[in-house]
Amino acid sequence: MLPAFANRVVIGMVRNGIIAVLALVIVPSVNIGALEALPALAWFGIALKEVLIGMLLGFTFSIFLWACENVGHLIDFQTGSGNAAFFDPLSGQESGPTAGFLGYFAIALFVTGGGLQAMLGIIFESYRVWPVTSFFPHMHAALDQFVARQSDSLMDWTVKLAAPVIIVLLLAELGIGLIGRAMPQFNVFLFSQPIKSALALLMMTLFLYFIFDAMRNFLRPGSDLLLMLHAIL
Repeated sequence: MLPAFANRVVIGMVRNGIIAVLALVIVPSVNIGALEALPALAWFGIALKEVLIGMLLGFTFSIFLWACENVGHLIDFQTGSGNAAFFDPLSGQESGPTAGFLGYFAIALFVTGGGLQAMLGIIFESYRVWPVTSFFPHMHAALDQFVARQSDSLMDWTVKLAAPVIIVLLLAELGIGLIGRAMPQFNVFLFSQPIKSALALLMMTLFLYFIFDAMRNFLRPGSDLLLMLHAIL
């Protein structure tokens, strides 16, 4: 689920090697004797539980990466760059140049900015507070709050990150429209896309720093996201 480990980004052999290394580190903390005493049906339930935990963690850590790519889609739509769409191996779909760039840029920040370390820390912590042989954790209000907040956080991050660039592009389009109304003989459509693309490129040079700062806040040890994950798991 995490874009950094998508099928078309990390080949199966490499991904399986990473899983094997993590398993070797985690196995000593698991009570193997208790697992051997469980019936076959219980093994199926444990496997299903671990899959659901993995999906929860993958979705949580993918939110910011998806939000950055969504910002790129909005910029491509606003500037018309979406007409130059290409096949994106990250998502397996056609993507505009800005969406592809911001998607890979966010992944690079996630990997180099401590995202993998934070994710691995949460995974190891989950085995400590929710043992493999325990089917149900101690549920409380934190889980309800987490589900409600994370369902809105993708759109929230997208709006926060995209708002400055989109507002500038809308103002530029408004100005171009006023020029076209004042000079009907002037073909504004011919010049609108290059002007908006140049403005988007200029804004993105300033925008990348804020993405880095937002990623750092997203992954810092005391962030709301990590605190809530610790509370749930």
